[in-house]
Amino acid sequence: MRRVLLVVPLLMTASVSVLPVARSFAAAGCTPGGTPPPAGAAQRQVTDLDGDGEPDTLWVGQFRDGDGHINRVVGITTASGANSDVQISSASPMPLTALAIDAQNDGGNQIIVSDGRSARLYTFAECRLQAVVDSASAPFVFDLQNLRDHGTGVGCSDFGPPSVGRHLVGLQALENPPGTGQWTVRRTAIELHGTLATIGQSDTVTATSAQDPAVTSAETISCGDLTISKDGVQQP
Repeated sequence: MRRVLLVVPLLMTASVSVLPVARSFAAAGCTPGGTPPPAGAAQRQVTDLDGDGEPDTLWVGQFRDGDGHINRVVGITTASGANSDVQISSASPMPLTALAIDAQNDGGNQIIVSDGRSARLYTFAECRLQAVVDSASAPFVFDLQNLRDHGTGVGCSDFGPPSVGRHLVGLQALENPPGTGQWTVRRTAIELHGTLATIGQSDTVTATSAQDPAVTSAETISCGDLTISKDGVQQP
């Protein structure tokens, strides 16, 4: 049975109350099984997610349930034949797009799923695709259209001391004041610990054009050389 995930807005958290999930894979990879991708699902080969040295597959698709409703799902199929997926509940009419990343360059496996309006965050751990949550145990969701004054994109950046190393970052690009051509980009680090995400340090950079790379990169989803438009997989 596929599991339904309810969507809530991004919450700015301050404390840690959820224990992280450690990576733990057998050398042979995950045990085969689980529900395979639905017919017609869009698929893309991604890096090794289960530690067996073989590339795995990220996919996005949909299926019709017994009541005739169309359900959208995102899943992972490992090279060993293991399948894990999450069902995405969203009112957005835009196709789902998913991108696999290692945000902190530490061997973690995150999956960002966008419906064009917001982006949900997952991790592939213990051979399962799992929702990343905040300290209140609510699903961690990025704003992509500043609908709740939270953000316009997602990226990966190194802020330097005291949080040395690359981090997942929530981005908010705003023309400030509107109509002046002066832009600010607010960057907020997201600290990842398995299935737990907490808010870290933040800063602001300025730009003088909507075409400035700082602005354009803050209006999409990317991480390092990966972008969701070029390296993601989109619902057919």
